[in-house]
Amino acid sequence: MPRPAADGFVGRSRRDVLRLTGLGALALTATACVSTACASTAEQPAAPSTPPPAGQRWGAFIPSVVPSDSGRSPITQLTALAGSAPAYLHRFCAIGDAVPTADLDAIAAAGATPLLTLEPWRPDSGLVQPEFALSRIAAGAFDTELTRWGRGLAEWGKPVLLRFAQEMNGTWYPWAVGVNGTTAADYRATFGRVRSVITAQGAAQVRFVWAPNAITLGTNPFADAFPGADQVDVLGVDGYNWGEAPGHHWQAAGDLFTPSLEALRSLDGEHPILITEVASADGPTPDQKAAWIRDFFGIVHSQPRVEGFVWFQTDKERDWRFNSSSASLEAFRAGVAALR
Repeated sequence: MPRPAADGFVGRSRRDVLRLTGLGALALTATACVSTACASTAEQPAAPSTPPPAGQRWGAFIPSVVPSDSGRSPITQLTALAGSAPAYLHRFCAIGDAVPTADLDAIAAAGATPLLTLEPWRPDSGLVQPEFALSRIAAGAFDTELTRWGRGLAEWGKPVLLRFAQEMNGTWYPWAVGVNGTTAADYRATFGRVRSVITAQGAAQVRFVWAPNAITLGTNPFADAFPGADQVDVLGVDGYNWGEAPGHHWQAAGDLFTPSLEALRSLDGEHPILITEVASADGPTPDQKAAWIRDFFGIVHSQPRVEGFVWFQTDKERDWRFNSSSASLEAFRAGVAALR
């Protein structure tokens, strides 16, 4: 997702910015929340951890999923806050990282499926990283790392959604098409290489997710980078309403997502669609974000093949949290409760 240059976030991952800004702790309790749903979140009993057996489901990125030293579970807190257990929990990893087994175990213990984003870079090294050029990865230069990931996920053995090199149609990641000389052909070849090497290690339970950024004024068309229906198990898309700020404007949920969802269906007539990152900034009044959330749930309900979404539940460049006000929290809880 694009970061305003003035904020200093261009070319840094969401995970890295969380570390740099000291937001490693779970930021769930809204400062302005007065709803009874927010009261004593840590003391509330956990909602059932098993996600709905069928239909649409929700998930979230939260800064941590592993229980603290005091035994408090961030996933339990999230479940109590939303009024429903998440079906997906999202983690970010660089290609050189170890397989996050503790995180995966915590997610599986909560009855959820991990959405694991694998990023080919060093998160703190900016946009120019020739070592991680997609042409090198496609040619096999990182097969040792990919083999390690495949074996680790195979040994773990439970279902995983693996999203490689997201938002390739933007300009804010070194792997993006048009950045550092990367071509759409480079991207397609690399995605196929990653899938081939990882699945060759016996990781048959891994489903591969391809996720461009929603089509906006700051993105490029993403069709050329589509690896093909035979390489993708789940179609993803990321979209954020940044609100009124320099370089951004308030974007209705329909304007943000509807054209991209139509484009995804035109590329692939079979596979399910998951909105892999979504959130909204606050508006001038609390009701504005609440209305945006209600509209977003309307899209989730009405758009064909959308199996769910993953909310970016963090206060970072904006306060993206669904509980940034009592009005937005109530809208989110109502939307989750009505998922079909």
